[in-house]
Amino acid sequence: MEIVAFLDDSHHAHIIGFISCSQFSHAKPIHFIVDSGSSTTTLLGDDVTRLGINCAGLQPAPVPCLTASGTTVTPYVLPDVDLLFTLRQRWFERRPDVTTFHFASLHCNPPPTQPVFIPEEGYLQTCSLLGMDFLSIFKTWAFKRRELILRT
Repeated sequence: MEIVAFLDDSHHAHIIGFISCSQFSHAKPIHFIVDSGSSTTTLLGDDVTRLGINCAGLQPAPVPCLTASGTTVTPYVLPDVDLLFTLRQRWFERRPDVTTFHFASLHCNPPPTQPVFIPEEGYLQTCSLLGMDFLSIFKTWAFKRRELILRT
């Protein structure tokens, strides 16, 4: 099985998939950035808001997390989550296959109280973090041109 992440100009690997959980009736699209420095797959606050996840009924994580900016955040625990990704399509396949990865839980950072704004660039579009709890499923990681190929 192969999943392909696409590298941006800064060499960050991006994967677009779908997320499904008990908080909504159908899978919704989500944009992840591969983050091998994150031990847990984490939905960032902007995605929590966009997806309509209600954190009020969620339990806080037992241990706070240190973010890349150096701040400490106590994420919420979103139980029973499926992440769906398209597998690499080979030339002879007519339509792509989708595979589902089930997680007992993912972290959700608290929604922002106001949008993050960068004056020179406008509003910042954030990507949630695909952490090592997901990435460790794959035995090999290969960089080829502008792709990161994850293989089981």
